[in-house]
Amino acid sequence: MTPSELNIYARIHKNKSLEETKEKVSLAYLTALWTIQWLGKKHQQPRPLKEILATIGKERKVMTDEQMYERVKALNAMLGGEVKVVGSS
Repeated sequence: MTPSELNIYARIHKNKSLEETKEKVSLAYLTALWTIQWLGKKHQQPRPLKEILATIGKERKVMTDEQMYERVKALNAMLGGEVKVVGSS
């Protein structure tokens, strides 16, 4: 097999993997949506499936430690968590 042929097979494999991932995400999304409707829960509707599928296979932005810490603090506040100081007596 030449390097060019190997490259073609690698691209085919990558595309096939992405399509399988999109199929699995779609199935999970529809199952969750159906479950919400079946149980009659009035939850916030999830993001549209097209929007979710558009993010698959794209490179994600790398966060710094400070950005991650700020995100955790925001989620903690949003979910009603409390801040505990460890080591202070």
